[in-house]
Amino acid sequence: MTELQTRLHMAMSAAHMAIWDSILVNGRIDDSTVYWSADGAALLGLSAEACEQPFSAFLQCVHPDDRAPLFAKMQAAVDRCEDYELEYRVRWPDGSVHWLCAKAHPSCNGEGVTDRTLGIVWDVTARKRQELETAEQKELAEVTLASIGDGVVTTDADGNTRVLNRVAEQLTGWSQEMACGRPIEETLKLVYEPPRPGDGQLPQALRTDPAGAAEHVATRCLRLRQSIGMSNGTHLVTRDGRLVAIEDSAAPIWSGGGEMLGVVVVFRDVSHERKLTQQLSWYASHDTLTGLMNRREFEQQIAAALHSAKHEGHTHALLYIDLDQFKIVNDTCGHSAGDVLLQLLAKMLQTLMRDSDVLARLGGDELGVLLPHCPPDHAMLIADQLRQSIKGFRFVWDSRSFEIGASIGLVEITHDSKSMTELLMAADQACYLAKEQGRNRVHHYMESDLMLAQRQGEMQWVSRLNEAFEHNFFRLYALPIVHLGAQDEEHDEVLIRIQNNKGDLILPGAFIPAAERYDLMVAIDRWVIRAVCDHVRSERQAQNGQRSAAAVYSVNLSGTSLNDEGLHDYILQQFAEFGIEPSRICFEVTETAAIANLPKAQSFMTRLKALGCRFSLDDFGSGLSSFAYLKALPVDYLKIDGMFIRDIKSNAISCALVKAINEVGHVMGMRTVAEYVEDEETLQLVRDLGVDYAQGYAVGSLRPMSSIHD
Repeated sequence: MTELQTRLHMAMSAAHMAIWDSILVNGRIDDSTVYWSADGAALLGLSAEACEQPFSAFLQCVHPDDRAPLFAKMQAAVDRCEDYELEYRVRWPDGSVHWLCAKAHPSCNGEGVTDRTLGIVWDVTARKRQELETAEQKELAEVTLASIGDGVVTTDADGNTRVLNRVAEQLTGWSQEMACGRPIEETLKLVYEPPRPGDGQLPQALRTDPAGAAEHVATRCLRLRQSIGMSNGTHLVTRDGRLVAIEDSAAPIWSGGGEMLGVVVVFRDVSHERKLTQQLSWYASHDTLTGLMNRREFEQQIAAALHSAKHEGHTHALLYIDLDQFKIVNDTCGHSAGDVLLQLLAKMLQTLMRDSDVLARLGGDELGVLLPHCPPDHAMLIADQLRQSIKGFRFVWDSRSFEIGASIGLVEITHDSKSMTELLMAADQACYLAKEQGRNRVHHYMESDLMLAQRQGEMQWVSRLNEAFEHNFFRLYALPIVHLGAQDEEHDEVLIRIQNNKGDLILPGAFIPAAERYDLMVAIDRWVIRAVCDHVRSERQAQNGQRSAAAVYSVNLSGTSLNDEGLHDYILQQFAEFGIEPSRICFEVTETAAIANLPKAQSFMTRLKALGCRFSLDDFGSGLSSFAYLKALPVDYLKIDGMFIRDIKSNAISCALVKAINEVGHVMGMRTVAEYVEDEETLQLVRDLGVDYAQGYAVGSLRPMSSIHD
């Protein structure tokens, strides 16, 4: 081997190449003989001795899938006597597959027929495997990208669009071909402000003035060179201008060398979730019947107004509206009619509101209005306009027409206002006074208002009364009713007091007005009835079952209790539970209450008298038509009003009235009782007039029930 051949061989080996030469017969490669260099045989997986072999033997080394294509390409190049380069696979005897690349130069004879080819061949297995692996990874990435349920868009380092997956194409309306190379702000157009409720389109302000939009998530990611987390409130503007609620995020794409190649933006359609969230938020802050703001949200609005009043010096106004005669509609036509009435009134009142005003339903037939930046004089005008509009509203249901009025309380929200709770209480109190003063009017709350101060005190008593019920602070006392003639049965009037946790004894004059105003009298009356029945049973047990002269207990009943349909049955239940003889209980009813509820009073008294109960008519003579009503009431005792007894010594008219009442009572078969007999002189006067009983400190003092018969 010459030096040149040696160097050539060394160079070919270093390049992992081999030389081959084939001799063709009549231009046919399948009849040729192939001569390989030593390295060439090794590339085929053969030994060095196999350097000379027929073409058919070489073809057997080729991978079965590549044999026919390889032969066809080689023969075609030989027929044209053209150079060629081919890649093909060979299978070694051990079963392994290798890729070879061959370049050949055909040599033609004088007749233009190829009689020889000379070429080189080298192993490209590593490169082909890397290419196949890269192609496989790319295909897998593309399949994965297409399978992702979220939209994915990638950009280059300049923010130009490179790839959109299938979901991104569907959501944006841009195809991969159209979007490639365009700025991502164009292909993935985002706005970061919510649309107008319900229109589903891009707000006009955003269409004409995009400068106000926030920085694009991809641009921000490129600028900060860091991931941008999921954002809320983002909307995608599609290629055809539709608005789609989305959540989006972005992350940098880094090269292996740490170079930022671009950004990947991931986003998804959250229209349904956001709509559901908005609906839940609406239901949490609105009344479902009227569509108005509910009390909870309205209180937050008041709190915000109070904050601005205290920190910015603004003045606002709060209205508390209570619909008059609403209960009549409910009772006459049913609650469905009442619901329709509220809906119609809500729509009507909303048309009267300023854009900044807030109208809310606070509960039942109570409405609230917040008037921002509204001085008191103007607020009074608005309140009166609302009152007149409600007054002029006619509600028709099943050919029946109803007129609805409104009582409105107004309170200012200023720097001096204390709290949201106190503002609502003040507005409610002012509304109540508007009702008390005749309804269908507006009452402006003033701190100096004595009527409001009185009502505030009564409202405080409500909680104190509830506390008395809860902790059993009520106490019973007895005031004797003494017969002025022969010895008669013991008779005591039961009086209620409250003994608080400090031991103070509170008289009924302090808490009864509040109980009457806030519908607690029925509960108090029932408590007294049960407590008296329990006392009577204890008294009987203390006597060891021995029958003795039994005391009679007079229990006061309020006018409210006379209207209580369930009181009769409640009394019977207590009699049965404690084993009470009805004759031991006398119910006292004031003349005023009896006359105000005459039919019910007659029915109630008649039913209980049939069982053996007794009745006493208290404060008799205070009414204008006392004698006219007296014969309609089946009472046993006639208690002469104390205002006549107090000045009987010095006032001849009072003395004459007491005498007349006593005589009329006796004619009607009733026993008479003189109240407030405080001294011996008064006692002697009523005895001389023939009054049957006396009550007062001249005949007996007030004693706790627990020690009456000790």
